[in-house]
Amino acid sequence: MKRIIMSAMAALGTGLSVAAPEPAMAWGKFGHLTICDLAYRNLTPASRAAVGEILQSRSGGITVRGRGRMPDQHYTAFNYGCLEEDEVPRRNPDDHFINVDRDVRQVGTACPTSTSCILAGIDRDRAILKDRTKPREERAFALMALGHWIGDIHQPLHVSFADDRGGNGIDIDLVGRCGTSREAKPDNLHAVWDKCLLDAGLFERVRKRADYKPQWSRFTITYRAVDTLQANRNLVAVKNWVATAPADWANESYSITLAPATAYCTIVGANCQYSAAALKQTNPKRVQRIDQAYLAAYQGAASEQVAKAGFRLAHLLNLALDPAYGGPT
Repeated sequence: MKRIIMSAMAALGTGLSVAAPEPAMAWGKFGHLTICDLAYRNLTPASRAAVGEILQSRSGGITVRGRGRMPDQHYTAFNYGCLEEDEVPRRNPDDHFINVDRDVRQVGTACPTSTSCILAGIDRDRAILKDRTKPREERAFALMALGHWIGDIHQPLHVSFADDRGGNGIDIDLVGRCGTSREAKPDNLHAVWDKCLLDAGLFERVRKRADYKPQWSRFTITYRAVDTLQANRNLVAVKNWVATAPADWANESYSITLAPATAYCTIVGANCQYSAAALKQTNPKRVQRIDQAYLAAYQGAASEQVAKAGFRLAHLLNLALDPAYGGPT
């Protein structure tokens, strides 16, 4: 069975078949699609042409073989290609996170352990994409993966601690809903940042627009969310965002991860440990209450992280694909 992906400029309602239970992914499908669509809209004409050639968009797209373990995936558009790295089994599982020790306060420019991490994935796939002597198929995988890594590095809990799997091991008690979304309620803190904050903020604002239609196809809301991010684009801010490096982006995310209000951990001596509520218990259990005030406080931060990811991704792709590119204009 193949999953057919429509062009980025067509309706975003094409269904996506699921071969197996999904691992946690930064921002979920909706967030990744938003980031990569925003990036695509900010590519130069030369970069768009290069992306189209790499993905063979005008001649049927590319098919990623499932190798008997999962369905084949077919891509013609970059935004959907950014989902490829979350297909099971993952090609580069270590590249989705930056895991640090609990006493670390600053992420360095290299992976903190002997294993790979997001930083290594970005460096590797940028180099492959830029190298026009590489086979087109190899560059296609690098293109799609790079889009995914830039999304991942901007999700704060993807720069965190391995022992609780970036908040996947912290159960939550969610008060209320994530806006009026019909998606399943999150059951852990990582999922709150993957999906709930965007549902309660960026995507909820789309649902409140006068032209919103409940019968829209599933992913149309991401396209409309990008309309908003693009319309609110501030060139000075964008230039400042792209003037920094991936390690800086990781530290921006990590500062959110460590912030007390994020409720991911509490500084105890040299370490950032359980939440303050869990510390009061005799046998701490990782359960965190998430109320509507939390969602209201952080939905703006989540939307800004998505915007930063989209514009920074566009910048990296333009640098790799357009020799005449001189920066955002």
